[in-house]
Amino acid sequence: MSDLSSGRTLSGLLQDSNTENWSARRIAQEAHKHGVEVSYTSIAKYLRNVPQSPSESVLEAFSVALRIPMVQLRQAAGLPTGELEPFVLPERANRLTSRQREVILHMVRVLLDDEEPRGSQRIP
Repeated sequence: MSDLSSGRTLSGLLQDSNTENWSARRIAQEAHKHGVEVSYTSIAKYLRNVPQSPSESVLEAFSVALRIPMVQLRQAAGLPTGELEPFVLPERANRLTSRQREVILHMVRVLLDDEEPRGSQRIP
């Protein structure tokens, strides 16, 4: 059963996964150890169930610190879940020029930005 279908919120998932009962500051420090920079105040908002759409960096911080899969975090946050495996271009894409590669990366950025719910507030 998915987190959303069971009524689980992002805050609920975080509370359940925080088995060590870490503070927001400790979670931010753990994320930093894994190369994810996020403020402890941003972390604290989601632990307290502030109804805002989290940024990818906030979700990544929770993922590495509390060992929650990103797909599960996105689902609990009501965001498009994405796939478990990273998107990989076919091998023959290595023939693309630098300019062509930049165009493809730009298209991906535009498509990902387009997934943002209209009027939602993002927190870094």
